[in-house]
Amino acid sequence: MSGVIKESATFFELIRRAAEYAEREGRVAEKKLAKALGVRIPTAAKLVCALEIVGVLGRKDGKYRPYTGRGSEKGEIAARGAEFPQDYLPLVEDDKAFKPIGAEGYMTGTLLPAVKIGVFYGSLSVVFLERKMSVGYERAHEIFDIIAACGLLEGEDEINPGRRKMKLGLADYDALYARLGVEQ
Repeated sequence: MSGVIKESATFFELIRRAAEYAEREGRVAEKKLAKALGVRIPTAAKLVCALEIVGVLGRKDGKYRPYTGRGSEKGEIAARGAEFPQDYLPLVEDDKAFKPIGAEGYMTGTLLPAVKIGVFYGSLSVVFLERKMSVGYERAHEIFDIIAACGLLEGEDEINPGRRKMKLGLADYDALYARLGVEQ
């Protein structure tokens, strides 16, 4: 399995540690976050995207992202981590195409389209994302975990077994895009 790395902590733990780092430092850069948490830069960019969706980070300029959280996000992230007790998040790190796009490209090219799929269909699962986005299982698992860590998923979908319901409706989805300052 070349290119897939098992992080030492679950993705939820990494997000919690990233939120603590953002609160402590006041602002976050992808490279500094990668060094502080001991992860690679693509992983740090994915953490920045997750923190931006959760509302812990705001965007002021391209490099630094000031901390704008209220302090309660770390507890919420830890509670979501207990809800999804996977051993690790498979992170695809040998992605040469990822390096030039960074967090902004990941947000607009991968994460938000996955959220849009979930909102449109009303629920998500790893296999569903794999099929709809035409990505591998590891990448779909990673995207699903980021969406779960952001608190955008609810309980099981009764109509589609194996899927989790989305908390966002179409109006919430549009508000998320507006808050992130992304053009649709």
